[in-house]
Parts: sequence; C-alpha cells; structure tokens
Amino acid sequence: MTLDQFLNDNRAELIHRARAKVAGRSSPPVDPAELEHGVPLFLSQLSDTLVDQGPGGMDDSTRATRAAQPAIRESAAKHGRDLLKFGFTIEQVVHDYGDVCQAITELAEERCATLILSEFHTLNRCLDDAIAGAVSSWSQEMTDNAEQAEKAAETFTQGLSALLEQATTTFDVLRQGRVAIGGATGMLLHRALTEMRALIDKAEAK
Repeated sequence: MTLDQFLNDNRAELIHRARAKVAGRSSPPVDPAELEHGVPLFLSQLSDTLVDQGPGGMDDSTRATRAAQPAIRESAAKHGRDLLKFGFTIEQVVHDYGDVCQAITELAEERCATLILSEFHTLNRCLDDAIAGAVSSWSQEMTDNAEQAEKAAETFTQGLSALLEQATTTFDVLRQGRVAIGGATGMLLHRALTEMRALIDKAEAK
C-alpha cells in the first residue's frame, strides 16, 4: 500500500487522531477553533504531492515536493495568520503540524503500512515547508503589529518578543529531530536571529 492510498483510506481517522492530540494537550491552552484548522488541507496537499511523485525514487520525490512547496507554504502561511488572530501561540502553530505527522506514523505502524524511503522524505519535506510557512507568517504578523506599535509608542519590545518566540520554537523543532537543520525551518531560525540583531542595533542607534 502506498502512503497516498493509506492517507485516502484513513483520512477521517487521521483527522480524528490529530484533533484528539490537540484536545489532549493541557499546555498551551486549547481553543476549540484550533481543531478545525490546518489538518485536512495539509493531508490533501501531502496526498497531491505523493500522486505527483508517482512510484519513482528519490529524484521524483524531490521534484514533486519542490513543485508542491508554493501551495503548501501559502496555505500554511494563511493558517499561521489565522491562528494568530484567534490568539494561538507559536507553539500551537507547530503542534498542529506535528500532531498530523505523528498521527500518520502511529496509525501506519498500527496497521503495518510500509512507508518507503521516497514517501518518508516527501512527508518530511512537506512538514518542513508547512511548519516554516506557518511560523514565518505568524511571526511576520506579530512583527508588523509591533512596527505599528513602535511608531505610536516608540518601543521594539513586541517585535523582539515575536522574533524570540520564532527562534525558540524553530530551535525546539530542530532539536526534536522533526526536520533537518538545512531545510526551511533551519533557515527560518537563522533569519530570526539575524533580524533580532538588526532590531537591537536599530534601537541602540537611536
């Protein structure tokens, strides 16, 4: 059984399990609206990517994932902005995608579904792009809000806080081994640190 077929056959169960993981977390607090965001769309985009990949090996996996990156990042970015509007933390943004990935691997193991190497790499790349897209948009929205506050109140605290949250969260994702440091999430961490330095330098120059 291919991973694409596994996702289609078990879509409802995977969504149920991912939402149950969200509901089961006591910290950070869970808002019911979080249960309706992110998971179904990510599963559909992952499935589409696997179809584009076909039965080929690593090269086909890489090409298919690169082709899917814009759509995955765009929808994940919208997801990140939506969650910020609902008042969710950056940790909850990452958990959304971590939960669906964990649900896939757990159910696949329970049902003895074999995940071939190219499919595993596709899953990881899609997850990396989704996390990076969502975290980046969440942080950018926070930074934009902070810039408006800075013009009105001459403070950079909110912007620095948003970048620190981004750096901390992306570091935790990398430390847990969910994605490789050389991918989009690793680049996001580097950019957050660079922007923190620039923000501090700007404040010191005033």
